Amino acid sequence: MRKHIKGTGILFPILMRQHRLRLLLWLSGLVLVSCSVAYAYPDLYPDQASREAYSMTMENPAMIAMLGIGYDHYQKIGSLFALEMLLFSAIAVAIMNILLMSKLTRDDEENGILELVQSRSVGRLSYLTASFMVMLSANVLFVILLATAMGFMQIDGFGFSGVVLYSSLLGSFGLLFGTMTAFFAHFLVTSRGTSILGFGALFFFYILRAVGDVEAAFLSWISPLGWLSRAYVFVDNNIFPIGLLLVSSLGLGIIAFILQAKRDIGDGLLPERAGSVRASAFLKTKVGLVIRLQKTMIFIWTIGILLLHIVFALILGDLEAFFLENEAMQAFLTGEGNVMEQFIVLLMAIMTLFITAPVIISFLRLRGEEKSNRTELVFSRAVSRMQLLRAYLVPAILIAILLPILQAFALWSVGTVISEDMMPLGDVMGASVVYIPAVLLVLGLAVLLIGWLPRATSLVWLFLVYGFIVIYLGDILELPDWVRNLSVYEHVPVYPSEELSYASLLILSGIGVLLIFIGAWGYKRRDIEG
Repeated sequence: MRKHIKGTGILFPILMRQHRLRLLLWLSGLVLVSCSVAYAYPDLYPDQASREAYSMTMENPAMIAMLGIGYDHYQKIGSLFALEMLLFSAIAVAIMNILLMSKLTRDDEENGILELVQSRSVGRLSYLTASFMVMLSANVLFVILLATAMGFMQIDGFGFSGVVLYSSLLGSFGLLFGTMTAFFAHFLVTSRGTSILGFGALFFFYILRAVGDVEAAFLSWISPLGWLSRAYVFVDNNIFPIGLLLVSSLGLGIIAFILQAKRDIGDGLLPERAGSVRASAFLKTKVGLVIRLQKTMIFIWTIGILLLHIVFALILGDLEAFFLENEAMQAFLTGEGNVMEQFIVLLMAIMTLFITAPVIISFLRLRGEEKSNRTELVFSRAVSRMQLLRAYLVPAILIAILLPILQAFALWSVGTVISEDMMPLGDVMGASVVYIPAVLLVLGLAVLLIGWLPRATSLVWLFLVYGFIVIYLGDILELPDWVRNLSVYEHVPVYPSEELSYASLLILSGIGVLLIFIGAWGYKRRDIEG
């Protein structure tokens, strides 16, 4: 066994150094957001009456589907925090681990790094072992940082044992999905497909838990997300779910190592589907080729966003119970218009962030192709820099325009069946498409970075995360106006709660177009990296 992991001690610090910035940003962001929200909770639920009002909203099946099963009582403020934050924090930690292990496993193998490493005197399992050590170190460090930070805050109702359990649940859940991603990496030949399988599993488990918590409890026990709610953090502090998460991680990890020992480098266990003998006229175009390469990613994101809007539309008939009886929920509202109008405005703002993600992913594939040395092959043909840049810009722009239209129509079509007071289609559509200029501005920032600072393209994700914090937590954290105004999404008119400002939309669109042109100019002038 020792010969199979020979060289792991050398590879581990190299991989840690390679991913140190990515891990630093993820860990600091997760800890900062969690602690900031925890600090604000005692002011959101200052007395027993407000907590009992919240418990009434948790009797609604829609709330259970979104957040999980509740507690018998909410005397401790920590129980409210755990119920509202544990599930979504776990999803964020899972995303971190999916992206990390996809990069460490299939992406490095796809780019030839694994083959290069194994040409030296290292064991067959050494690279995978070092990758698991990086992932394990990241999750253990996250548990230590979060537990220490929340423990030092000494918030009333946040017992230290509950804080440790809360942090350990998140770390164990991240470990499970990191291991699951390493398992998926053996089936497909691309890192993109591996990530899609990981995100698909996360989405599937969320739906399975939602159905199980409402209708059939046994389904929740199949989903790892369902295990989290059964820990009853800050109340009973049940550690059994941690055992389930760790055992599942261990089982998947063993299988991943067995498959690594038997599988050939560069191959996948699932057979690749043969393509058509002849390419269509659209596929022969540069834009058609890019869309074809990204069709799975676009399809998965589109279906996921539409399904989320359908789920949210199902609770429109119970909005009064959700918001008017819940002080924490009222913190999310704008204070203008009726409850449904405020909810839809907030929903469209948050979902715009989800729409921005596939827009960025689609365009940044240009940078990925360049790093994989495939761009040079394209330029060896009669293809100019601007033609290739446009080929990646067009799909990203189409996603930015079509997804807001589709999400508005999905929400309105289901909402009209659920509620008689559903907003007109024009207002719902306006509340969604009004964010298109902001999305295009973020896309322009990505173009600017690729053109002038290609090694810093990942910084565009910080812009998106910051926008999420401002939109989702700005009111709860009582952020000052100057801090909120640093987010481009804050400059979008809150339609239809306020009058539509065409000047703001034109300014945002103009800045976005200007950034695209400046970035394109830089991309045309700079050297191509490989």
